[in-house]
Amino acid sequence: MNHSTEQSLWSLLDWITGDLKQKRLADVFRFISFHPFETYGPHQHLRIEINFVKKGNCIIHLEHESIRFNENEIMIILSNVLHSFEAGSEGATLMQLEFLPEIFSRFDPAGENTQPTLNSVTVFSEENRLIKIVNNLRIMRAVQRIVGELNSKNKYYHYLVIMYYAELLILIYRYMDETYLPIGSNESMKKAISYILENYQSNISMADVAEQSGIGNRYLRKLFAHHLNISPIEYLNQVRVNKAIELLRNSEMSVKEVCFSCGFKSPQYFSRVFKQQVGITPSELTK
Repeated sequence: MNHSTEQSLWSLLDWITGDLKQKRLADVFRFISFHPFETYGPHQHLRIEINFVKKGNCIIHLEHESIRFNENEIMIILSNVLHSFEAGSEGATLMQLEFLPEIFSRFDPAGENTQPTLNSVTVFSEENRLIKIVNNLRIMRAVQRIVGELNSKNKYYHYLVIMYYAELLILIYRYMDETYLPIGSNESMKKAISYILENYQSNISMADVAEQSGIGNRYLRKLFAHHLNISPIEYLNQVRVNKAIELLRNSEMSVKEVCFSCGFKSPQYFSRVFKQQVGITPSELTK
């Protein structure tokens, strides 16, 4: 990186942090525990709220529906959405992060977003007033890094926090593109995706997915073609490959261990599917 580029990066980070009112990088950043069946709300606020369920489970009640969140799942609640919280029978421990929407809007210093797919309005819309994220280690870690830096406040922490926010937004977009269906979408489709995300490590068949969704195989294929423009088996392999990439990059597991951990039947099939989707083999990725 040359000197002028380095100066530009620091200037951009200074502009983003300096333009925020009183440098409020977050209003809430903490771990909090709730007793069994403890409730909170209803309430609403301008802040975007992200909660990672570290332990136990809970229910978020909206105006016309209730959504359950289990351990290791993430909820993103939009600004000004009336909601209430109810802890499960074993209580719940959450990692909470709440921040003003302007945090995300600060990533466009020119005032015109040259990347329409990174327009926060399209993610945080009325349709997506509550986003449920399942089995996404990278999003959880991005939230964890933000909370950790805000708590420690080590030198230059605000620069790191801003970069972690940018990472978080991109990861949310990636999740929305690959796996997300808004609350209120086709119930059978939501059941199918939920079953795949919870069981991708097992030897599941599309007949299993259809049965758990309460529909036939043919209608299952039709739903995936309509909503995601891919087949159910292609979606399952996409989920497995995404998890494999994460493990290959962030763990000490061998390619063979990753293969079976992600639900593939053989290293040969794993390598073939992986190369079709990524363009290189798992072994080449590790190098």
